[in-house]
Amino acid sequence: MSRGQREERQTRPAFDAALLHEVGEHFAAGYMACPDETPVVRMAEGVAAYLEHCVLPEYRGEVVYPCGPGIYWRGAAVEWHYSSSMTWNDDLLQRKIAEASGRANAALQALREALKEYPRVGGYTHSIPHYGRILREGLDSYAARIEVGRRTAEARGERGRLDFYRAMARVLEGIQSFCERVVQHVKATRFQDECRRLRRKRLLQALRRVPRKPARNCYEALVAMNFIWYLDGSDNYGRFDQELFPYYEADLTAGRVVPEEVTDWIRQLWDNVDACSAWNVALGGLLADGASGINEVTHLCLQAAHGKRRPNLALRLHQGASERIWDDALDCIETGNGLPALYNEEAYIAAIRGAHLGVRESDLPWFAFGGCTELMVHGRSNVGSLEGDINLPLILVETQERALASSRTFDDFKAAYKDDVRRWVRRLTETWNANQERKARWQPQVMRSLLIDDCLENGREYNAGGARYNWCVVNVMGLANVIDSLAAIREVVFEHQEVNGERLASVLAADFEGHEPLRQRLARCPRFGNAEPVTDALAEEISEFVFRELLQYAPWRGGKYLPSCLMFTTYARFGEPVRATADGRKAGEPIADSAGAVQGRDVSGPTALLSSVAKIKHHLAPGTLVVNARFSKKFFTDRETRRKLKELVQTYFELGGMQLQINVVDQALLRDAYEHPERHKNLIIRVGGYSEYWIRLDDALRRTILERTEHEG
Repeated sequence: MSRGQREERQTRPAFDAALLHEVGEHFAAGYMACPDETPVVRMAEGVAAYLEHCVLPEYRGEVVYPCGPGIYWRGAAVEWHYSSSMTWNDDLLQRKIAEASGRANAALQALREALKEYPRVGGYTHSIPHYGRILREGLDSYAARIEVGRRTAEARGERGRLDFYRAMARVLEGIQSFCERVVQHVKATRFQDECRRLRRKRLLQALRRVPRKPARNCYEALVAMNFIWYLDGSDNYGRFDQELFPYYEADLTAGRVVPEEVTDWIRQLWDNVDACSAWNVALGGLLADGASGINEVTHLCLQAAHGKRRPNLALRLHQGASERIWDDALDCIETGNGLPALYNEEAYIAAIRGAHLGVRESDLPWFAFGGCTELMVHGRSNVGSLEGDINLPLILVETQERALASSRTFDDFKAAYKDDVRRWVRRLTETWNANQERKARWQPQVMRSLLIDDCLENGREYNAGGARYNWCVVNVMGLANVIDSLAAIREVVFEHQEVNGERLASVLAADFEGHEPLRQRLARCPRFGNAEPVTDALAEEISEFVFRELLQYAPWRGGKYLPSCLMFTTYARFGEPVRATADGRKAGEPIADSAGAVQGRDVSGPTALLSSVAKIKHHLAPGTLVVNARFSKKFFTDRETRRKLKELVQTYFELGGMQLQINVVDQALLRDAYEHPERHKNLIIRVGGYSEYWIRLDDALRRTILERTEHEG
């Protein structure tokens, strides 16, 4: 068995699976029933047992099934998850123990004891199944691929690979059982309403075929993708428009569908993504021959997303993209949901090539995004996303305390900061690599080993490096805080010598207590995001240094550590351990919410903001540098203001910017929402890397959103 997967078989008593099934612990019943097997086999038994016994969601007459919340979160204490493989809620498990009696109580207590041996491993993993392959070939055909691999492993005497193929066969068996159970479940449902009866009839016809057999039309393709998305744990759809378009085009030409009908179907999928708080869909972009990948389904996807919180639409815009796609994108953004985020197609392609990730030219057009917007390849990759975080202001505090008093020049202090960053990066990558090795050993991801190329052909499990492409995306946080702090230190300490380094270090350590005038003086120093040469030069220098430091390290599983800035809703939490910084920020306050300016500090207009942000070395951070910008509704009032907004984004892309996400929300409305959140339950805000309901944000996040600069048209 390859790379850290030499699990020792230990003979232990098997759990009574029937008892665990009885108390609703279906995954645990399978996993614990074979304690002498390797983790990959045990995980497969757990997944299969769950699919064979879980309570199915209610069918309410929708056009697809499953619908609503994910199929793996149905009240069990021990669950399968697409990132951690197996996870459990200890509080829920203890409640179940307290409520159970007799043999069931003993089984649950034994389960809790056994789980103490299972290590929790850091790092998160989003991914994208190879939907198109499943649509073309059908899942039943995967049995032949498994058998070919099994025979080869058997002939070579490769015990580890034999276990892997045995696990894959068991997962496929569980999926086949789940498909049959779903058909019977939908068949048993009755409706009085004629529309729902017709939907049920059509859905049953599709489910009797897909995803086990190849899809024959647009509806079957859409039903199959929804089904696989739920099987995978409700994560990402990837290049959805590219996978669905051939079926849509054929049906449209033959007169079997109309655009409005398919838009309604897609809208149902988007509702499912929202119900699961799930993730990303990449739209548009280029094809392998260089032609535009923006097609009719791309437009339908945008139209279906009006006013929706999810999915996190990522629109890949190439040079020469049509006015129609820009109009559809701006129409959707105008609804206030922050969707779609806009991506610079040519810059991403160049950055992927420049990062030397080994992506084949034929696969390059299939780059997509997972989660917030972590770079990956649709159906072919395992990307640690996010593998970990590096908090740049936290490191700066360490440098302030260690070196500010002793630094004779600004360059001395800057060099000391770089030394600290270098040391942190080395230490963090060692931790992340250890996590990956432990994940391969203890957390095999059997569903994705089946659904993502080339695990079956390699005979290697997904977390052990079986996917075609392996790299990791790392969150680089608080870059703008560091830029502003360094600019302030240079001006106040070294250029104007208003205070010395020792004095400033002591003031920062005291969190500015009794020194408000000095804090205000620091706040008057140049701020990143205003086309200030001082801060722009620091942005260019520091970003290049940090990104290159990360890029020189290789993950245990392969590839590289790709820098990103994906703060989603965590920028307030990650500011909590950071003591006062020289930009005037007090201890515990939020850090920057994106790779752009610290919220509220970009006061010179949108052109200045994007000009500054473009100085960051975006091409060295293809993991994705999320950039938040808030624009007034005045930008959407007529064709002329829309044209200006489009040209602003295009100029930003020409300068090297790679991603931009736009909030359109009135400041007066935000103030009312802050005072009366109960009145604004449907208000959607683009936060860090995705959109979220205002009502779900905590007070610190709401305040930072109020602080964001609203750029006028």
